[in-house]
Amino acid sequence: MNRVGKHAGRSAGDDLELMSMVFELPEKDKMIMWSEGYIDQVIEKLPEYARDTLESRKEKWEDTKAYYEKQLKEIVKQEEFRVKMKGERKDFALFIMNNYPELQSLLFSIYDGNLKDDDLRKFVFRKRFNSRKKYLH
Repeated sequence: MNRVGKHAGRSAGDDLELMSMVFELPEKDKMIMWSEGYIDQVIEKLPEYARDTLESRKEKWEDTKAYYEKQLKEIVKQEEFRVKMKGERKDFALFIMNNYPELQSLLFSIYDGNLKDDDLRKFVFRKRFNSRKKYLH
């Protein structure tokens, strides 16, 4: 939890100080608050007139998350996917790596039966702020 989250977690906090802390945060740190699930607590502690900036960003990120959820549901509905999922893990892994390399972490979670909302949030965060640089060779 970052400094803003800790400040919002205190019962009695200064609204204006929290607002200035939020406005000083880079986009990446705001998205971390969303991906870790405590952005609602921060929004709740902000003054009314300052909430819209975080709420609009949160809405945008939730829309992106919904897009990936819809994409995953469409993949899971496919007959070929269901057949591979019932087979051996190695065949399933090769199928996923060849056909859906960008979604492989989420599809393996579905295979294991433990895809959570947090996994999707963290996937959206990594998609937006990929730490690995892609260089031309």
